[in-house]
Amino acid sequence: MRSNKSTRLAERLARWADLVGAGIFAVLFLSLVVQVVRRFVFGAPAAWTEELAAITFIWVIFWGTAFTVPLHSHVAVDFVVPRFAPFARRVLYALGLAVLAGCFLWALPGIADYLRFMLRERTPVLDWPYGVVYSVFLAAAFMVVVLCLAAIVRPPRSDPSGKA
Repeated sequence: MRSNKSTRLAERLARWADLVGAGIFAVLFLSLVVQVVRRFVFGAPAAWTEELAAITFIWVIFWGTAFTVPLHSHVAVDFVVPRFAPFARRVLYALGLAVLAGCFLWALPGIADYLRFMLRERTPVLDWPYGVVYSVFLAAAFMVVVLCLAAIVRPPRSDPSGKA
């Protein structure tokens, strides 16, 4: 029963992450539409639309990487291990994920420190702190660590470890 509740929670969180990603993309798209209309219909381009599009593009990339693209869909290195050695495939898969998670975990304090430093700098037009603009990278890095650890503990059914 407990795994059923955790599965439903995971599905809800995944759905929420997809909706947030779609919302960020919608803001990106609408800011570009507003820019095109203002520039070519009214002859008065707006600088804020370009800045908002650039910021939302950053958010779409990092949000999508960490929260909406499944871990097995990312670019990966596949070692040639014979099919009759599923344990070796599983160990190499877990080792690769552990190294990736370790790298991101190691980077987290530096990312947080840099974001804290960048809070004093502001964007030219919208006047948003750069620490807020790039805060999605901290969330993405943390989420990559969580996803890697979860995949080590409970690999997806279609993982390259040979446990299909």
